Amino acid sequence: MPAHADTLTHPHIEAARADWQSDSPPSAGWVSVSLPDDWSSRWPEFDGVVWYRLSWQQADVAHPAALMLDYLNMAGAIYLNGSLLMRDRHLLEPLTRAWNAPRYQVLSPPLLREGTNTLLIRVSGLSQYQPGLGNVSIGDPDTLQRSYEAEYWLRHDLQLSSLAVTATLGCFFFALWLMRRQEAVYGWFSLMSLAWWWVALNQVATSPWPFASTDGWESANSIALIIYSAAFTMFSIRFCERRLPRIETVLWLLVAVGTIVMLATPHSDMGMTRAVLTVAQACSFFATCFAFLYVALRHGRTDHRILSICIAIFLIAGVHDLLTFLGILNDNRYYSALTSQLQMIGMALVLAWNFVASLRRIERFNEELNITVDAARAELANTLHREHELEVANVRLNERLNLAHDLHDGLGGTLVSSIATLEHAPHGIPSGRFLSILKELRDDLRIIIDTASTQRPGESPLADQIGPLRHRLTSLLESHGIECRWSIAGLDRCYLPPSKSIDVMRILQEALTNVFKHSRASQVEIELHSDERELALAVRDNGIGFDPAALQQHAGTGMRSMQARAQRLGGTLRIRSAAGLTALDMQVARAETEPMLR
Repeated sequence: MPAHADTLTHPHIEAARADWQSDSPPSAGWVSVSLPDDWSSRWPEFDGVVWYRLSWQQADVAHPAALMLDYLNMAGAIYLNGSLLMRDRHLLEPLTRAWNAPRYQVLSPPLLREGTNTLLIRVSGLSQYQPGLGNVSIGDPDTLQRSYEAEYWLRHDLQLSSLAVTATLGCFFFALWLMRRQEAVYGWFSLMSLAWWWVALNQVATSPWPFASTDGWESANSIALIIYSAAFTMFSIRFCERRLPRIETVLWLLVAVGTIVMLATPHSDMGMTRAVLTVAQACSFFATCFAFLYVALRHGRTDHRILSICIAIFLIAGVHDLLTFLGILNDNRYYSALTSQLQMIGMALVLAWNFVASLRRIERFNEELNITVDAARAELANTLHREHELEVANVRLNERLNLAHDLHDGLGGTLVSSIATLEHAPHGIPSGRFLSILKELRDDLRIIIDTASTQRPGESPLADQIGPLRHRLTSLLESHGIECRWSIAGLDRCYLPPSKSIDVMRILQEALTNVFKHSRASQVEIELHSDERELALAVRDNGIGFDPAALQQHAGTGMRSMQARAQRLGGTLRIRSAAGLTALDMQVARAETEPMLR
């Protein structure tokens, strides 16, 4: 071959069969074949290795030459003058899936020799999947590199972009369908897209993983093609807003039968089974396409007609690929995966168009609804304003009542005890005692102010707050001949908001004030315990008692105040009385006290 000779594509080459373990070409059995070659038509049922041999004359090696192979099916290795140029990773099952990859290699000394050069191509293939070799070209490196780049762009790069578009649209509409299950057309479009993604992956996949063999991969690919065809039919039916129950049932029964048949087919029948199922799904697919085109052109909307153009283009590519798959066309290029981008994008745009149209209808409805809503809102605002004024009035009233109760139970009790002390000895009280009385009144007033200003948990435990009150009440009662016995436990771990603390103290203070004022008792017992289960208060005296029924009918301010405070604490207040014994018991359950414990 001259140094600057034009690139030459060799139409004829020699071929010879060998076994799977063959590492060198056989010495006999060579036959002349034409390229592209599919050895299953010459050696039916032969699975193994076929060696291809090409010899040519190179006159000058000062300028390198280049080698380009359109494809080899399924995996292979290439040798020049006995030296390895390139080799696929797996030449035994599971075979490397290099059937759609063009090959390019610059040939230069010392591999390239003057005179006779011999190119050997070892191809591992299975008879059920069109094994063989594509066109072989040797010549100018720049010319062949441009051809290789164009071929690689068509067979690999465009296929990858198609996969990306298909997967993106499929996942997007699947997520949209999950959020709007009533939009069945989104679900069928996503299933169709994801099934086609698996079919198109066959164009660029280099390994049968996750399957252990080529048969497993091809079976899964055929099943995905059947599912795609059925999902396309369902999408078309739903997109036309139709339901065809009988046809849909038969369709999915055929999908199930085809899947079972594909999984049960042995290797020897794989080629025929795939061909039959592919023709069957192609008939279903083409029938759906023609039916949709008819409906779109005769009765369809604008979006139907737009989609029909995309389907028509994909239909032409599908016919070409079917004829190529069946071996009717002597070609190795498949265009469905490329034109599917146009179809998928067209379908997605039409779905988006319909989605936007629905949004516009909703917006118009919302505009009409807003007028009614504005009127209702104005009426509701007036109603809420009146209710707010009532709530404010109720809050103020409750605040006045709470203040009245606090004054009655706190300052009132202190004043009663102070008045009683003054009446008992009006002229014999030292000035220090008067000062003490004023400080007690000040302390009660401070408690009332703290309660009104905050609801946060106190900084000191209940034990510290009960201490001064205990001392004061004990002094008051004992000064009038009433013996006090106190039992306090667990209060050092009980932290309450000021409002709850004062409720507990006011109940205790009111109870002991009643003992002082009305009971004529000589002894009173006070128990105040806090544990993991409850906060409990008990006050018992040995006074004259009273009639509980009469108390229920004519309860005074103090009794009503104690009941209200117990309810605010979330507890229960019980009062029992008889001659010689009056008992007041309050329990606040753990559910109410738990946030208060530390």
